[in-house]
Amino acid sequence: MPYTVHWTAPSGPSAEPHALGLRAAERAMTFASMGAANVYVQTEDGRVFRAPAQMAALVQHAQSTDPNRP
Repeated sequence: MPYTVHWTAPSGPSAEPHALGLRAAERAMTFASMGAANVYVQTEDGRVFRAPAQMAALVQHAQSTDPNRP
C-alpha cells in the first residue's frame, strides 16, 4: 500500500495500510482526535506527514499522485 497510518495507543504502536492518501488522512485525523499519540502517515517513498498539522499537505500530495495509481 502506498500510505501507512501510524499511531500509538495505550496498548502500544499500531499501523494501518491505505491505498489512497485522502483515506489515510481521514484515518490519521480520526486517531488523533481520539487521543492517540505520534499519529502520522508515511508514503511509499518515505515522506512523513504528521497529524493533524500536516494533513492538508498530505491531501495536496495525494491529489497529484493518487490519480496515477492503477
